[in-house]
Amino acid sequence: MKKLVISLVALVVVAASFIIFSQLNKNDPIGEITIIVVDDIGDTISNKTIGFTETDTLFSILDENYDVGCANSSYNLTTECEKITFSSRVVLKIDSLVTDWNTTYIGIYENDEYSTLGIDLISLNDGDVFRFEYKVVGDDN
Repeated sequence: MKKLVISLVALVVVAASFIIFSQLNKNDPIGEITIIVVDDIGDTISNKTIGFTETDTLFSILDENYDVGCANSSYNLTTECEKITFSSRVVLKIDSLVTDWNTTYIGIYENDEYSTLGIDLISLNDGDVFRFEYKVVGDDN
């Protein structure tokens, strides 16, 4: 009986250690992405390479490294970035780049390809380059 109790305690300690270390490793960088922000005249106003972890999203990295504003349910600019369309946020502001959603918006390009996904649905892969570009509604991508 004593051996059984010791074995169970050892098993619990090993399992707890595994869980704790796996949680700690989620904060270890697993790759890097580059974020480029382009203004209304085509000038690059920011170009940063940033490490990401297993738990990061494109929005969380953007929000941690830039002054971000999003659309609320009425599509007005707010600092509260809630998911409003198709479980995604609509980013209207990144630092000095500001759009209004009615006539202008921020286009997202992943590795030079226009993204048709919202910012919360885009996967991160090591080496990806994301360009956030001021766009006029009705212009070509």
